[in-house]
Amino acid sequence: MTRVGSSQTGFSLAETLVALFILALVSSAGATLLIGATGAGKQIRGQESEARQLDIAQRLIRQDIAAMTARAVQPADGFSPPGNLFGEAPRGEEPFMRFVRGGWINPGRIEARSTLQSVQYYLRNGALVREVTLRPDATSGTPVSTRVLLEEVKSIDLGFVRGGQRSDFWQGDVLTNSSTLPDLIEVNIAFENNVTLSIAALTGGRS
Repeated sequence: MTRVGSSQTGFSLAETLVALFILALVSSAGATLLIGATGAGKQIRGQESEARQLDIAQRLIRQDIAAMTARAVQPADGFSPPGNLFGEAPRGEEPFMRFVRGGWINPGRIEARSTLQSVQYYLRNGALVREVTLRPDATSGTPVSTRVLLEEVKSIDLGFVRGGQRSDFWQGDVLTNSSTLPDLIEVNIAFENNVTLSIAALTGGRS
């Protein structure tokens, strides 16, 4: 009887080490690509979020200015003369621009209110804040809607143009025949990263 011998073949230690080394390289490259893609995705989403925020902010500001009316408001202190538009570069916690706007839709006058709102803009701790009072002549119980439009704001400059003349300050005083609105309002917003957003819009209610 003849015996048939059997032999078993396999990887040598050197071949195994080479295979493991190649696998490690491939895994490392894959992990690097995955991390890079994840980081790029986060960066893109962050940029998209910032772009949306800028777009919403400038649209609201333009709409507010375009819907501006010459309707005067009695100041909260009860002593100062009524005025319509007030605007200057931000100083402290006071609003740097305030006015009355129209266009608040109330179909069929279903709600017991007008279509006017009092709008105020603040610069608070680096945030551009829009505050809307749901009636022009507010009382302590009048609802107020507050929204942060932009963050990391370094400074805000305003420009008011009327008849070709530009001013950095505007105060409409109905008692001194100076209640006329400017033709154009410029809002220049500088951010901490040295990016600047410039907005120019024609006012509503011009006379």
